[in-house]
Amino acid sequence: MIRFLARRVSRMVAILLGVALISFLLMHAIPGTPWNNFAGTPRVLANTATDPLMLRELNRRFGLDLPLWRQFTRYVFGDIGEDGRFFCGVICGNLGPSIQQHGRMVEDILFEPPRGGSLWESRFGYSIRLVLLGAVIAVGLGVPLGIVSAARPKSKTSRAISVALAALISIPNFVLGLLAIILLASWLRITQVLPDWDTPGDWIVPAVVLAVMPMASLARVTQVSFMNILGEDYVRAARAKGLTQRRVMLVHVARNALVPIITYLGPALIEMFAGLFVVESLYAFPGVGREYWQSVLKLDYPVILGITLIYAMGMLLINMLGEGICAALDPRLRVIQHPGAP
Repeated sequence: MIRFLARRVSRMVAILLGVALISFLLMHAIPGTPWNNFAGTPRVLANTATDPLMLRELNRRFGLDLPLWRQFTRYVFGDIGEDGRFFCGVICGNLGPSIQQHGRMVEDILFEPPRGGSLWESRFGYSIRLVLLGAVIAVGLGVPLGIVSAARPKSKTSRAISVALAALISIPNFVLGLLAIILLASWLRITQVLPDWDTPGDWIVPAVVLAVMPMASLARVTQVSFMNILGEDYVRAARAKGLTQRRVMLVHVARNALVPIITYLGPALIEMFAGLFVVESLYAFPGVGREYWQSVLKLDYPVILGITLIYAMGMLLINMLGEGICAALDPRLRVIQHPGAP
């Protein structure tokens, strides 16, 4: 068990280092600098974009005058500060100061709640709550639709569900989000163009937009998984004994069909986290995805790298959790993971 965990942790560290390196190189390949880019944001300091002395001082303060390899090692492992003391980098949880937000630490931007609030009211907490609500919608609608479609594969209901799912998978979330704003906010006036995020009802539309594509994919996976299990010999034997269709589906089919479904839940959650960039920008949602989008426009390097690493860590943990749950449901997977076991 210890060796298994050690291999997983070492693999996660290697992946995170690779993600950090690739993101760092791609980030610096974008034309412009944090002081002169295409965001068009007015500068607080006068003549910041033209004063060479000011630019030299800002680059020195944030370490942008160093070679790229030195900037990367400084960010990941740490370096000697101006006061002669060593400061640790990302390996110690230090995501660095934001360039565009007056040197405010990135971890404070993402995780610090408002005064008197909890972590759930921070940017990170808002994004997690939106993803969890979207996951509940995706699972609560996708799995039942897949089961209904698999139970009667040649019925009109099943065909209608298949057509609807194919249409939903084909619509990108930014198109669906714009259509929801035009239809529900501008025409029908059911929702507000700029929602009040302290009102729980205003979370429904962004969560539905975020969950539509994963829900449709989850319903298709559920349908295929149940249909494959329904053709097994033990299912036909259960029906021959006179068991009802409901008991066959819930008792004999559901457990074996759950493994592919749970396996897909990991990529579905990852898809929803990726969709946060678009959905939060469309609805001016105060979460991590909107902060990431704004930091890319302004070339705020520490915020870009910090959010990218947090996303990568979350995806790795989701995959590891999904593998553990699947191994607990299907003992055959544990034998595959431990070939020396009897």
